[in-house]
Amino acid sequence: MHVAALSEKHLGELHLATERALQQWAKDIFAPTEILAAMERVLLFLRQNGGAAKQARQVASLAFIVGEQLVQLDGWKWMSVSEDGSLNPAIVSADGKRAVLMVDAMTVLVTGKGSVGALVRACRENSSHELVVTL
Repeated sequence: MHVAALSEKHLGELHLATERALQQWAKDIFAPTEILAAMERVLLFLRQNGGAAKQARQVASLAFIVGEQLVQLDGWKWMSVSEDGSLNPAIVSADGKRAVLMVDAMTVLVTGKGSVGALVRACRENSSHELVVTL
């Protein structure tokens, strides 16, 4: 896997997209754990309303919100992680040993496999999960 820092421009765009999505889906919620619970409801909504392919922008927004909560809670950091060196926003653990390709992970979850909570627990507890990759 190729891991690289995101540019300031890309980080700014990511944070702006996250803030917009939070205003839409978690307007008056501020605690990361409460935001994650709200995102579980968003995941259910996306599953019931057309899936990942029809709602790509919303899936990306969900990915950015969930990723940002792990950054806030546990010191994960936004990086670009891909096999070919292309831009792919992902979160990387503080020790640099694990990553979650957030848009890919949320796409899998929206197709009906798993939950936001299980993914977050695996990240926070350093346990294995199909959507957490070893670097």
